[in-house]
Amino acid sequence: MSKEPFGPLPPGDKSPVPSLADLLAAHAPETDAPLEPAALRPEPLQPPPARRPAEPQVDATAAADSPKVPLLLVHAEFSEGALIQTWMQHVMKGPALHLSRFQEGVTDLVLDHQPYAVLIQFDPCCIEAAVALSAQLQLQYPQIPRLAVGRARHAQCMLAALRTGVQDFLDIDGSIETAQLVVRKLLSHPPSTGLHASLAPQTAIISARAGLGCSLLAAHLSWHLQLRLGGPAPVTPDKATADATPKESLSSLLIELGTPGGDCAIYLNTPGEFGFTDAVSQQRRLDRRMAQSALARHASGLRLLTLSRQAHALPSIEVQALLNRLGHYFRHIVLDMGATDSAQMLKDVLPAASEVWVVCDQSVASVVWTAELLQQLDVLQIPRNRRQLIISRHDTGLELSAEQIARQLQLPLLAHLPERRRELAQVVNQGKLFTPQQTREPYVQVVEKLVDRLLADHHPEMAPAKTASANPLNRLLHRISHH
Repeated sequence: MSKEPFGPLPPGDKSPVPSLADLLAAHAPETDAPLEPAALRPEPLQPPPARRPAEPQVDATAAADSPKVPLLLVHAEFSEGALIQTWMQHVMKGPALHLSRFQEGVTDLVLDHQPYAVLIQFDPCCIEAAVALSAQLQLQYPQIPRLAVGRARHAQCMLAALRTGVQDFLDIDGSIETAQLVVRKLLSHPPSTGLHASLAPQTAIISARAGLGCSLLAAHLSWHLQLRLGGPAPVTPDKATADATPKESLSSLLIELGTPGGDCAIYLNTPGEFGFTDAVSQQRRLDRRMAQSALARHASGLRLLTLSRQAHALPSIEVQALLNRLGHYFRHIVLDMGATDSAQMLKDVLPAASEVWVVCDQSVASVVWTAELLQQLDVLQIPRNRRQLIISRHDTGLELSAEQIARQLQLPLLAHLPERRRELAQVVNQGKLFTPQQTREPYVQVVEKLVDRLLADHHPEMAPAKTASANPLNRLLHRISHH
């Protein structure tokens, strides 16, 4: 800890010493909406069953004067925690200080409020919780500074805090001026940005016309991807609506945003009462536990969000914030855009997509409409290197080949789905989809190649190893050697 005194400047120096509030306001991003400072309370708040409710919006006048980047203090539910709150109030002298307890889902609060730094109480009564939280924050948000708050005379607490990599230890038995200097020095170097960015890759599937099989492809792709990311699960009717366990990992999420929507939910036989519009309106309460329990769940563990048919226009900033939030809970997100007629939805969703798969079939009309869609993506400034072409219902007997369409549209050809409308209709009418075990089914072969592509690009630790045994001759020799 620095021992430099915090006091007034020499008489000859006319430059004022920036306060903590000045430093917070100076480094706050101007484009972000300001957050209302949470009032400092001597007694800790009682948490609601799931999440703390969103703070009310402040008016324009109050917002202009409030700091845009708060500090988050995590404390224990004991008298020592109340003492630390009071002590930090004297240290801060103005800047916003949001309060939380260890059991209130701190990582979700960090995602909600984007704090400038997180202050963690290290005390013998909560040392295990403090160590676990500090390690978790270091793993999920390494760009957010962490400070320990406690008593230096508790050597085991100070040592435990430093071992978790905190930037400093604020001793409440020490001088307030020293603590102010430490915090002021911390605020003078803004942390790197990027907390708003979604962690999960997003694969968007879109077409210029309805009826090209986008939803069928999205349903198969997200289901097969879930089995690869989350491990196989027995697909039995009695498990289809089973509740998720608290420790269940969230691997794949399918968001259906096409109009009219609901096809994916039908194909996967996974109806849900909690839709995309509900998630947007309640995203302040949508933590990881709620994502596990509220979102529609397929038997494989795949989660599904569907845009209702009577959905009204949604605020752009809320849609983008929801996708960012979900990207911190899931490992991969598949977006079924279909032939959406909402230019605003394209503008809100596609810029953040890792790749945009454009589906087109072997008809002149489809090629013309797809060319117009690509022009619309140009207007939205969707990078061309993220776009790839998938030919739907491909028939090798037609003169308009997949390669010709790709050259005409100036898109790299990613895949061509075979003409299997009759076979698809037969399994869908039975309430099923093609399973990964149907390895001789041409449609499954293409879907599995697409899944391999996603794993190699975004989840290399889960991608299949390319070994010499993949060669047909080597496989034959391997079989002969085992007989």
